[in-house]
Amino acid sequence: MYREYPTFTPEEILEYDRKSRFDDPLLSVEEQLAKHEQMLDEYARRYFGGPVPPGNKYKEVGSGETLKSRPEVNKVLRRIEKPDIKGVLIVDVQRLSRGNLKDAGKLIELFQFSNTYVITPYKIYDIRDEYDRDAFERELKRGNEYLEYFKKIQMRGKLASVKEGNYVGSVAPFGFDRIKKMYPDGKRHYWTLTEKPEEAVIVRTVFDWYCNDGVGVSTICRRLEKMGVAAKSGKVKWTPGAIYNMIENVHYIGYVRWNWRKVIKIIEDQEVKVLRPHAKDGEYLIFEGKHEGLISEELFKKAKQIRGSKPRSHVDNSLKNILAGLVYCKCGYSLVHNTYVQNGVELAAPKLKCSNQVHCKSGSVDYKEIVDRVRESLHEAIENFEIRVVNDQADSAKLHKSLIKSLERKLVKLKEQELLQWKAQTDPDPAKRMPEEIFKTLNENLRKEKSDLEEALSEAYESLPEPIDYEEKIVQFTDVLNIMDDPNVSVEDRNMYLKDIIERIDYRRDPYIQVTRDNYEKLGAPKPKRGLTWFAPPFEIELHLR
Repeated sequence: MYREYPTFTPEEILEYDRKSRFDDPLLSVEEQLAKHEQMLDEYARRYFGGPVPPGNKYKEVGSGETLKSRPEVNKVLRRIEKPDIKGVLIVDVQRLSRGNLKDAGKLIELFQFSNTYVITPYKIYDIRDEYDRDAFERELKRGNEYLEYFKKIQMRGKLASVKEGNYVGSVAPFGFDRIKKMYPDGKRHYWTLTEKPEEAVIVRTVFDWYCNDGVGVSTICRRLEKMGVAAKSGKVKWTPGAIYNMIENVHYIGYVRWNWRKVIKIIEDQEVKVLRPHAKDGEYLIFEGKHEGLISEELFKKAKQIRGSKPRSHVDNSLKNILAGLVYCKCGYSLVHNTYVQNGVELAAPKLKCSNQVHCKSGSVDYKEIVDRVRESLHEAIENFEIRVVNDQADSAKLHKSLIKSLERKLVKLKEQELLQWKAQTDPDPAKRMPEEIFKTLNENLRKEKSDLEEALSEAYESLPEPIDYEEKIVQFTDVLNIMDDPNVSVEDRNMYLKDIIERIDYRRDPYIQVTRDNYEKLGAPKPKRGLTWFAPPFEIELHLR
């Protein structure tokens, strides 16, 4: 049965596009997106009266497999919540997602309940209609099935390429550049590695320090940072893990590897999470590469032997800090928990200190002291919630909704006024009409006022705060305070409860100050009992609550 769809104006339409891995491989991302834009502009001129405004166009350069990994499509999905957006124009349905059924369900729900049409050059989908919704869902599923099939074919092709000695990674290891070479037939190409001299000398130096000088990985990190050597990330920041990855990387002896970091999906907190752990010996494949190595196999084997010979002491990895992952220094690094125990005897109280001690000189803080301060801040938060419950009329969400209703009423009156003006101007009796110039001026003023009001209303919708149940907050925060010191609750669980109500804690403390009997009054510090002591300036914290 033929169905009629509403007419649209260009301002009511959002345009979204992204380059798919199934597009013409000979075209660059920019060329492919420009080609699609031209096609959609022609469609918009024919059916909407003009192209979609630049501010309503969204182009995805990266092409992640899920909605979460595509920032531009998420901007589109947020904008369709506004009443002024009537449709989304795309080349085909699968540009929105080739993800799993969860993504498909989310798209269907958002377009259905926002009353937004999905417009392609071949069909318009009204997701509120069960037949259109079914067709839209089938298109998304078909795209997902084809994506899974394509990925299997692609993985088989990559494995065959690795067996030939080609490099299939997207980023070259430190010390190498990734270059393209042609096969003898001149029609196909492959990727391989070539030495990057300024980085290759660092790789050889690291192996020499580790194998011949007996330097540990932490010391190697500090040496590289003092030399100003930038890691692969571009930052002068090295970690022991990066050094271990280097001395275990077979690329440095002219080999290539496959399945060294395979993708593993797990369920955590009812969410699917993707992990890419490093494979152990025997869990990945090694093939002879087409590139030249940077070090000898003998040196590589020696590094592996040294690492395998180092004893691993048993470390108690159980969590001891209920604020783990919450407290951040002013420099941006997290605070770590340090204990001072020798032969089972505690030499000093545990402290939290910045993990960036090499560059940051912030003072440390007693663990108990900062926990007490957090507890005080949570008590203050509860008192604020109690005030908000009593003064419910001052709640920002209610005031905001009241503002929206006021704007909506004004907009209705302006529309009624506009309609009355037009009715009066089209009256059969010319004597009842106003002069054309006066009508034109009044009408333009009214339309501008209406446009400004619609814009203000749109901004009000966008900035509408989520309603907050302060009574529920009081109960939740009180429960967390009660379990903070409960020995029957594990540290891990107490940490989890705190993370439910606290997003992060910003910490600031100036470096410790040397205090003598001559300067203690000037510094406002206690008089030292001996000739020299250290004074810890007061620390500050700021809780960012959820």
